[in-house]
Amino acid sequence: MRALVVFAHYFRAEPNPTYSSNDARRREVRRRSIERVLLAWRAHFGESAVLNVEHRKFELAAPALDALDLVVLVNRDDHLLDDALLQRCGVQKIVVDLDQPRALPFAAHRVMADRKTLYDWFVYSEEDLLLHDASLFGKLAAFQAQFGPRRVLLPNRYEINAAALRPKTYIDGDLRFALMSRLLAMVEERDDILVHRRDDGVVKYARARNPHSGFFALSAEQLGVWSRQPHFLDMDCSFISPLESAATLGLLKTFSIFKPAQPMHHLEIEHLDNKFSGMPLPVLLRGEIGAG
Repeated sequence: MRALVVFAHYFRAEPNPTYSSNDARRREVRRRSIERVLLAWRAHFGESAVLNVEHRKFELAAPALDALDLVVLVNRDDHLLDDALLQRCGVQKIVVDLDQPRALPFAAHRVMADRKTLYDWFVYSEEDLLLHDASLFGKLAAFQAQFGPRRVLLPNRYEINAAALRPKTYIDGDLRFALMSRLLAMVEERDDILVHRRDDGVVKYARARNPHSGFFALSAEQLGVWSRQPHFLDMDCSFISPLESAATLGLLKTFSIFKPAQPMHHLEIEHLDNKFSGMPLPVLLRGEIGAG
């Protein structure tokens, strides 16, 4: 199996920053984040080493994938990558020239389309999402085999924050009902809940009331379906901002988007930040919203 993973990476310090990607105080945090993310992909799916204690040698174990290609898109020189990092992680850097750097993630769609015959899976990820799950592609393939290619499974994003209400916070709760009603109407779907009974238990998936994960993974068949749509590469930025639109809106126009509901950790990815989990918000009791 062959997989392509494309990241959009941007950093440029600016006065009065509104995002961590232009906050000089976050420079080293952002640098460490992209390095951890790239290393994790290579570690989980590339060749690994096994310590043979008896013979005091390292043995090489076969990689999880036949091929894993990592691509990072950057805008001009506004990035934190260095050649040593790219060489260590086996990463291709593609430089583009955009007046609006927040549209950088849209360039990932073009990279995928240009290589759509070369891979079995195509992944887009924001640069600060850390994958811990080496079973990612197996879970995605099982979902698609069970429920068909017109449905896309996305991971639940979470943050780890010792100062938050709980150490682990899932950060993509439901969006406004009126907004989601309009978005969900773009694709016909008869089921809001999907149930997969597996040998190791039952997994329930819910049609996402917040379809954004900053991440998606499509099979070659799914990318083919999407790339043939008239809205592919339409640069529509009407979902929150260009960043969220590039990661999510094209999928919403093409597929039904689901996320794991029970258990939520069946497919998840860590957001290397605490800006959502650290928000000073009141606490709802379990079932409080539906009680009225």
